[in-house]
Amino acid sequence: MDTPADKIREKLSEGLLPGKTPAHAWCGYGSGKPCNGCNEPILSTEVEHELDFNGARTVRFHAACEAIWRSLIAQGAKKAADSPIRA
Repeated sequence: MDTPADKIREKLSEGLLPGKTPAHAWCGYGSGKPCNGCNEPILSTEVEHELDFNGARTVRFHAACEAIWRSLIAQGAKKAADSPIRA
């Protein structure tokens, strides 16, 4: 069974989730819409994080899924920074 981290990692590698930080972020009560990370609905009893990428795209996450996503994109940025420059 895939964990939320597995699903988010896979979506990042397939380009289904953005690999950069958002232009704007909001949070509030869940709207019942699915989380773009784990695909489960974000219930009204949960916190929903809504991320906007300059109006081009909006992504919704559970709080835990957003934390996983941010950790994974930070790891990706670190890997890119640590990679040797090739001429």
